Amino acid sequence: MVAGRELSSPSGLGATVVIDSDRNPFLQWLTGLLGTATTTQAPQLTPPANCSECKCGRTNQVTRIVGGTETRVNQYPWMVILQYGTTFYCGGSLISDRHVLTAAHCVHGFNPAKISAVLLDHDRSSSTETETITCKVERVIKHNGYNPSNYNSDIAILKLDRVLNFDQKLRPVCLPSPKKTFTGYEGIVTGWGATKENGQIAVNLQEVSVPIMSNADCRKSGYGEKRITDNMLCAGLPDGKKDSCQGDSGGPLHVINKDYPAEQIHQNAGIVSWGEGCAKPNYPGVYTRVNRFRTWIMTNTMDACYCSED
Repeated sequence: MVAGRELSSPSGLGATVVIDSDRNPFLQWLTGLLGTATTTQAPQLTPPANCSECKCGRTNQVTRIVGGTETRVNQYPWMVILQYGTTFYCGGSLISDRHVLTAAHCVHGFNPAKISAVLLDHDRSSSTETETITCKVERVIKHNGYNPSNYNSDIAILKLDRVLNFDQKLRPVCLPSPKKTFTGYEGIVTGWGATKENGQIAVNLQEVSVPIMSNADCRKSGYGEKRITDNMLCAGLPDGKKDSCQGDSGGPLHVINKDYPAEQIHQNAGIVSWGEGCAKPNYPGVYTRVNRFRTWIMTNTMDACYCSED
């Protein structure tokens, strides 16, 4: 059955997380709470008067030794943990100085007042490893074309309750180049989702690389012709093995912008959306195709400052 990916991941590093509210008692509990309205239309927005120059999509390469194991802490400085109350349940990506991009199924039916965004975290079990930033959510902007029955247009924007300052540690990810299909690109999924189907969610931020397929090839997979819409993007190996999983929902599928060969500039090409299990043969991970929604994103975030790729 089709599962939205809110809490678990397959083999490989932090694969895509998939959560099915019909089977997952945690999501059943969440969706049963009061206060379920989300906003689909933005009020009149005023562009900021002054925005400082900054660059998006650059990772932090500084390494640290933690507990005897070398890890890159805050390597992906735009990664966001979404919490409902105090419980982690989805991921997201910082795209401007006050907006987070995530999946619509991570906000559909949830009370926006109970959602918070945590930035600059790495080890979710440690309160001292990094200096995190926690923001409340001022508005939820869910795409009005979102269909919870098939995950079409599975995209939402969270407006944070304050403006963030970018520095050497905190940076946003770049939005994807328009019109590109990204077929043949290597996608990088990052998240705290499960590392195998029905497994425990990860404590440290994980990553896994998966090849991006054409939609024509994805429709030849186990999903068939009708389940993959033009608003979706598929990534995975024919024999499975690598994927996103439960808990990765809402997080990014990155690509490296090939127009800048001298630098590795990360774009958010996809949002972890759904899949049949995790890392199953002939069932790749399915992501929201972000560049299909660029105009919608920019229209609903024009009151924020963006960074450039240049």
